[in-house]
Amino acid sequence: MLLTSLLIAIHCHAQKYGCFNPSAGNTLELSVDTSINLSKYDAFFFGEFHGVYGTSEVKLALIKYLNTNYGVSDVFMEIGYSAAYLYNEFLATGDTTLFTAPVLIYAQKKPNVDFWLSLYTYNKTAQHKITIRGMDFERAEFLKVLKKLMPNDKQKPLDIYTTLAYIDTVTIQDIGVINSEEMVAYNSLYEDIRDEIDANRATYESYYGANFATVEEIMFNEDTYNDYNKRNKTMYSNILKQIERDSIKKFVTFAGLQYGNMAHKRTLAGMLKKNDAFHDRFVNIAMTCRNCYDWQLKPKYRHAENRAPYTYYLDKKMMDEIYTKFFNANCKYTLLPTPVIKHIIVSRFSDYIILMKDQGEF
Repeated sequence: MLLTSLLIAIHCHAQKYGCFNPSAGNTLELSVDTSINLSKYDAFFFGEFHGVYGTSEVKLALIKYLNTNYGVSDVFMEIGYSAAYLYNEFLATGDTTLFTAPVLIYAQKKPNVDFWLSLYTYNKTAQHKITIRGMDFERAEFLKVLKKLMPNDKQKPLDIYTTLAYIDTVTIQDIGVINSEEMVAYNSLYEDIRDEIDANRATYESYYGANFATVEEIMFNEDTYNDYNKRNKTMYSNILKQIERDSIKKFVTFAGLQYGNMAHKRTLAGMLKKNDAFHDRFVNIAMTCRNCYDWQLKPKYRHAENRAPYTYYLDKKMMDEIYTKFFNANCKYTLLPTPVIKHIIVSRFSDYIILMKDQGEF
């Protein structure tokens, strides 16, 4: 009888909070009970596992939920300004070549592509149109955007002709790389072109005309391919610049879990949290799963950031206890406020966690 009562209590406890489940159209939808009130927040942060199947559908469900219920339309992602430009063009036109030629970050695999196609469909009828925003370093796609922004009715000025001709003729095969080894070379190319534009700014501004503001934003992004700490600072700075410039009232940020640890004040989430402008309006949500990467079969993942299922603090025993007590078997994924777990490590890391069943990598 005691065991039965305990199981009933655990089951009833798990019915509360938030639930992700497929809708009639087979897309994931989020529903929450009255114990969760997200209406008081304007700044949302979502820490994700890169490269696992559930991430894309959870992101889509969160964007739709926040957009429909709270009018959140500005979506910051761990991408540069150039990738954001191309994704926004896709949302406006439906042209998939904008993210497939070259293949952009977050469009490499089918779950990523499905995310963008579904977001496009949703955005067509959304009352608050989605705007994708960059905050991270520029990748090779900056060349594609510089080419797209060239005016059709102007001759290329002689003193910048060589650079413009290169941008205009570089092939998709030349720029379609995203692995880290080749990225170093393209980062150097980015800096060379940035120096060229800086040295001839007036000429480039005259040539690009109204589009030069976008060129400038892309080419003078202060971060290129920097280390973890510098990326935190730059992403934070890029978010603040756009909020101020475009008078953004509400936004959601998607980034890797390592940037979402509120226990460290130098992480992106930590800096947003301590900013007086967001302090009481900021909420952090983190993905978790018992074993997002296969510990037994994937030795290349046997290092700290992937070993711990909830990232850097929670061991497997703690995660097993959390899942046993709180995972709602009637949901595909469960949204849970961390204070109910009553563990300081968990609540310091994030305000909410999403409990996912074990996920394989792409």
